Amino acid sequence: MAEDWARRQDYYQKIARTFLKHQTSLFFLPPRDLDLISEWEKLNIPLEVIVEGIERAFARKLTGRRKRNIYSLSQCEKEILKAYAQHQERLVGQQAAPQQERKQKAALVNREVRACLPGLPESLGPVRQVLEQALVSLEAEPPDEDRLETLDEELDRILWDLTPEEEKQASLEAIRKDYPGRSDQQLEEILRTGVVKNKRQLFRIPHLALFYY
Repeated sequence: MAEDWARRQDYYQKIARTFLKHQTSLFFLPPRDLDLISEWEKLNIPLEVIVEGIERAFARKLTGRRKRNIYSLSQCEKEILKAYAQHQERLVGQQAAPQQERKQKAALVNREVRACLPGLPESLGPVRQVLEQALVSLEAEPPDEDRLETLDEELDRILWDLTPEEEKQASLEAIRKDYPGRSDQQLEEILRTGVVKNKRQLFRIPHLALFYY
């Protein structure tokens, strides 16, 4: 029991240290970030993979088309899941197996997209259009992973743009409690990530990028 506790403590502490060395204006992780680490732990994502993903997220921040500040681990999750998918492929060590796994993942996403479409309200027409485009990429041989990732980012943008301002403000109030002293501009990326995640859950909109699966 003591050994397991020490391992978990090391897992949390090293993730926190990796993130905080890049974000020196923070002294500790807020509760919502600790909850996210707990989710990764339940998924058995190795510590070194999470560290790699965090480093990638901050490196991408400097080279990406859209400059952004990173104040939350949630903003690193995409790169962490990408690193985890690549880690799993390296473990397999064979080229044929990853290709088969991609097909299986594409089939899973295809089913989830088709299950989602009938329940979308008319107000989410732009979301429907993106999902229908995704079906073409999912059914390609092989699945067009780059296009799916682009469409996934487009979905996030649409969901954010369609969210009413009053809803964004209500979410911002909750985030301020975890990040006291931050300006609304500094918190915008965290707000965006949280709002989009909630919208996806509400309407059961699946991720399109295969590395999420």
